[in-house]
Amino acid sequence: MGAGAGETVGMRVASSIGVALVGLRLLLLALPLAACAPRVDVPAPAGPQEPLPTDVHRAAEAEAAARVPDATRGGPPLRDGASPLPPFLGVSRADNAYVGAATCAACHPTAAATWATTAHAHALDTLRANASASNPACLPCHVTGLGHPSGWAGASTPALAAVGCEACHGPGGAHVAAPAAGYGDLPASGAACVACHTHDNSPDFRFERYWPLIAHGREGADGREGADGREGAPP
Repeated sequence: MGAGAGETVGMRVASSIGVALVGLRLLLLALPLAACAPRVDVPAPAGPQEPLPTDVHRAAEAEAAARVPDATRGGPPLRDGASPLPPFLGVSRADNAYVGAATCAACHPTAAATWATTAHAHALDTLRANASASNPACLPCHVTGLGHPSGWAGASTPALAAVGCEACHGPGGAHVAAPAAGYGDLPASGAACVACHTHDNSPDFRFERYWPLIAHGREGADGREGADGREGAPP
């Protein structure tokens, strides 16, 4: 083999190795997001299902942002790496503490019973099963209140070791102390969910398919779901 042919073969081998290394690097970069993906048993659609169009997802994000001009809800600045806040209303973060789903269940037993059967109630277990329970890219959306005052802080806060009621509706300490209508109100649309169900980590998210998996309504003083006439609608 001549010197020129040898150089050509060498260049081809080097090029192949370079392509393989680039592919491996991209795979490794994708692993953290794959590890975070919740194992949600969503009924299969009737036909081919494309990822949620980016513009539809962005519209839901814009709806959420427009609903809460003050992203902090009157509380301290939001930290990088903290649990994202859905667009709940009726909650001031200035004087609220997280209390955990068990406390909510005392007055909302039907909604709590529904929650206990959902993937939200076992969100941190999903990370543990994937050896990702310490992954900072995953934790914010698998626990309640990470990085917020009185929020999840590891083993010392077991009541918040899941995606509990307050992960969506906001800290409930003031509501427990003085129950009143309007606490944690959310829109009945995808805007309620896209803080965590982002286009990157939940590309197949569709409110109309995911909501039935966790559907619950407001409860009256007697504990009956839908006592205000909105059974099955986001509380």
